[in-house]
Amino acid sequence: MNIKEIVQTPYTTSPRFTPIDFVEFKEYLQDDFEERLIEYNTLMGDMSFESETAENLKLVKKTSEVMNIEPFNDIIEMGLEIPDDVIIMYKGKVEAAFVAMASSWNPRTVQGKTLEEVHQPVADNEMLLKASDGIWRSMTSGKSFHRHVWGISPLKKLSNHPRHKKPEFKSLDDLYFRIEHERTLTVDKDTAAFFIDVEVLPLSKIFQLKNEYKDLIKESINSMSENILAYKNLEEVKEMINGTT
Repeated sequence: MNIKEIVQTPYTTSPRFTPIDFVEFKEYLQDDFEERLIEYNTLMGDMSFESETAENLKLVKKTSEVMNIEPFNDIIEMGLEIPDDVIIMYKGKVEAAFVAMASSWNPRTVQGKTLEEVHQPVADNEMLLKASDGIWRSMTSGKSFHRHVWGISPLKKLSNHPRHKKPEFKSLDDLYFRIEHERTLTVDKDTAAFFIDVEVLPLSKIFQLKNEYKDLIKESINSMSENILAYKNLEEVKEMINGTT
C-alpha cells in the first residue's frame, strides 16, 4: 500500500480519477458475505433501493451482463453476491444502490439525485460540483476509472453508516484508517455503475509501515479548512496528531 498515492497534501476535494483497464473485484470470502448480510438485515432501506425506472429498464441485469457475470435480477441479489458496494445511475441520476459499507452517509438519501446534488453536502465542494457533469461523461465514456477516498474513524467495522454509533477515543491508537477504492463502469450511453471497496486498518499500523506516513497524514490534516475538518470528523484527530491534547 502506497499512502502517498492516497493522501493528498495539501488536501483538496477536487476528484482525481485514474484510468483503469477493467473493474476487478477482490476475493469474496464467507466472512465478507456475512458482514454484508448483517448490514442488509440491520439497515435494509437505509442502505439499498431500486427505483421504478431501474426495475422497468432492468438496469441491474444490464449492469451484471456488462460485468460478464451471471445476470442478477435485482439490486439486493447483486449487492449480496459481489464483494463491492454498487451504485447504478441512469441519465445522470442514481436509480439503484446497495451500499453496505457507507462512510458516514445514508445511501437512501441519494435516490433520484444527480452527482451535483449528491455532492451538495460535501464541505468546500465548489470544485467537486463543477466536476460533476464531467465525471458523469467519463462514467459513460466506455472507459473505467479509479479513485481513492480516505478517512479516519474510531469504528473498526467496514460500515460507518450514521445509524452506527461511533465510540469515544482517547488516543490515535484507538483510531482506524479507512480507504475507499471507487471504480466506474460504463453500461451503455445512458447507464453507468460505481463500485466501492472499503479497507479498514488500524491507524497505528499505517504509521508503522513507513515513518513518513504519519507526517504525510498530519500535513494533509493540517492543510484542511475548518469546514473539511468538521465534515470529516477530524477536529479532535487534528489536535491529537499535533500533540495539542
